[in-house]
This record gives sequence, structure tokens and C-alpha cells, in this order.
Amino acid sequence: MNLKIKSIGVIKRSSSGFTDILIYSDFERILSKIMIKFEKGTNLLVVHKNHMSLDDNQVQVSDAELITWKGNLLTVKGIEADDDSLIDVRLKK
Repeated sequence: MNLKIKSIGVIKRSSSGFTDILIYSDFERILSKIMIKFEKGTNLLVVHKNHMSLDDNQVQVSDAELITWKGNLLTVKGIEADDDSLIDVRLKK
């Protein structure tokens, strides 16, 4: 079985040492229900794919802490990713 996973955003390392997660506007509605529960310090699970990975079927799940958010831009800390494709963001319980 060959599954094609579509990216819903991009993860970029910022100069401040944090990581910015930009969710494409087409996909904001998917996350809008959980985004109302976001507050500073919320722990998130971030599913992403590194474009440098040799395995096209490999994704990473990272634990991150939300610092700030504005619209479809989340700033987090604790994730080691840069230029990765964002697959999903979920609240960690």
C-alpha cells in the first residue's frame, strides 16, 4: 500500500532559538477546534516529515511546548526541526 501524505504547513527554525510552525491557510479549519484550547505552555505533539530523510515513508513525532500563537503561526520550543513538512498538530494529554 502506498499512501501519499499531504503537508498542512511548514516548520522553520527562527533566529530567536524557537521554532515557527506555519499552518497553510487552506488547513486552518482542520485545527481550529483544538486551537481554541491553546494557551502559553500547552504541550503539543507535532507530526512532521524531514525533507532530508532517505525514507519517503518515515515521519517524526515531536513533543513541543507552545510559546505564542497568532492566527496560523505557532511559535514553539523543544522541537529539533527546520524546513520540515508539517503533517499534524495535536494537544498532548
